[in-house]
Amino acid sequence: MAISKIQVSMIENEEVDGASKKNVTLDIFDDAIEGGYCITKYLEIVKDKTDDDYVKDAYALMTDQITEWQNSKKNIGKTFNPNTGKIE
Repeated sequence: MAISKIQVSMIENEEVDGASKKNVTLDIFDDAIEGGYCITKYLEIVKDKTDDDYVKDAYALMTDQITEWQNSKKNIGKTFNPNTGKIE
């Protein structure tokens, strides 16, 4: 399984718990998984930081959750063989 596309859904400032944060939302697609995965991170706003920087930072924080999503879907649609005790 490999990520085939990462699409930016949102990059905007939002008020979160009384503080202004940068909302970075990405849609993740994997060719081996039907549908996609939408994930959001709220980052501290830093002067002179570009949208590219925010997306790069958010993606780095999302990688564990993306891997969990991929792993949770890897056996969907496969067949369990009771003779071997394996998912095939």
